[in-house]
Amino acid sequence: MSKKIAILGVGWLGESLAINLHQKGNLITGSTSSIAKSKELAKHPFYVSRIEVLPTKIIGDWDSFIEDTAYLVINIPPRRIENILTIYPSIIAQIANKTPKNVKVIFVSTTAVYGASAIPISESIEAIPVKESGVAVLAAEKVIQNHFGENATILRLAGLIGPDRHPGKFLAGKRVLKNASAQVNLIHREDCIGLINAIIEQDCFGEIINGCASKHPVRANYYKNAAKILELDQPVFEASEKISEKKIIDNSKSKELLNFTYKFDNPEQIFKSESEGTVSIIGAGPGNIKLLTLQAYELIKDAEIILHDNLISEEILDINTTAERVYVGRKFGDKFCQMERQDNINMLFHKYYYLGKKVVRIKSGDPYIYGRAGEEARYLTKEKIPFNVVPGISAALAAASYCNIPITERKKSNAVLICTAHTADYSFDQLKGIASLLKAGNSLALYMGLKSLDKLIPKLIEVTGNPNIPINAISNVSRANKLLLSSTLGEIEAAIKENPLPMPVVFLIGVEPIQ
Repeated sequence: MSKKIAILGVGWLGESLAINLHQKGNLITGSTSSIAKSKELAKHPFYVSRIEVLPTKIIGDWDSFIEDTAYLVINIPPRRIENILTIYPSIIAQIANKTPKNVKVIFVSTTAVYGASAIPISESIEAIPVKESGVAVLAAEKVIQNHFGENATILRLAGLIGPDRHPGKFLAGKRVLKNASAQVNLIHREDCIGLINAIIEQDCFGEIINGCASKHPVRANYYKNAAKILELDQPVFEASEKISEKKIIDNSKSKELLNFTYKFDNPEQIFKSESEGTVSIIGAGPGNIKLLTLQAYELIKDAEIILHDNLISEEILDINTTAERVYVGRKFGDKFCQMERQDNINMLFHKYYYLGKKVVRIKSGDPYIYGRAGEEARYLTKEKIPFNVVPGISAALAAASYCNIPITERKKSNAVLICTAHTADYSFDQLKGIASLLKAGNSLALYMGLKSLDKLIPKLIEVTGNPNIPINAISNVSRANKLLLSSTLGEIEAAIKENPLPMPVVFLIGVEPIQ
């Protein structure tokens, strides 16, 4: 059943949470205090309000944000500011005072409310924060509990790690660090999202719950290994015989109460293949969404990053409105160096794969028919990045079907040659082989030839000696604005001048439509 969920603070955690909850069919509203962030978040299918909560007032349309909301996730951590002890609890009080008490609230708190302890720290241990920020958060927790009572759950999260927050960057290159022998308390973003989902789905309110991985690696070893994985300068910890204060967060309650299984139960999993992403190179066909394979559709729908070319239709891209879209294609006349372009695409593969993202590279038609998938597949193979390639319907095959042009037919055409004019050198030897096929009664599928007809056609006529060979130009194959222009080698240039065709255009030569 769809639930209306408001997320106050659509940042690093909140945005991914909102996407996840939306994909499960919930009605999501979000908020951010930043103008720039609100513009960036406009790409999502859920509405994000611009709301800023101050100690004395709320700026923005809070009433609309909270209206009919069943669940409110408060995800606004305290900033490093002076007077945090009074400012942060006052901010949370503004939220509480303007929210109906029957709304069920998840307050995203922190394990920083706990001090050191000789035993693992469960929720039953009294929270005695050491830093002012921890004191402020604990006071904010009490504000929430006093207002919402049994309708509020406090979720105390350990240090956050995940995509774009790799622990290798936290302490890389730093010197004379303390507490080398301390054990770390961390939680992956996917597990944070999983816990919040479980609380909502199981209606688990009126609780305090710790969120933290079960394993607690030694601090110095963990951050050195993390930096090494990213090929960054390893942090240096001071040599000391002093035993670090012990603080190990116990997550038993979250696992037992919510029947929850941590995907990243050991923070070191972020170093390994389990945390790596996926790469799929898919053929989108000629443009009509109905010609996508089911596998391609599902991969696009689940993608986090979409690398796409110029010819991919908005209809297909709109299958997934939450993924980050990166345009990596080219248009006719584009002078950008192809080698640099491909290097950039390869860099994006590498970057997003190791950030744990689901990457989909969408290509028009079929990836291995003039889609340059070979270059990308070789790079991925060399880098030992696993990938899969999903076939698509190539433009020539779609054109043949849509326009009733049998490119192979018994006693008429035994073979079809697929070629491109884009990289042709237009030499006699090159065209002689093509022309000999046409002369023998076979067909030719020519890609990217619209701008090269003045070079190709005269030579084909010269070699074949037959200006009456049929040729069909098909523009925007499979789309609503599809056009078919049938002519002969001798007349096609004049026909196109009289009836200009928008790109992309594919030519089927040597065969005629069934009429």
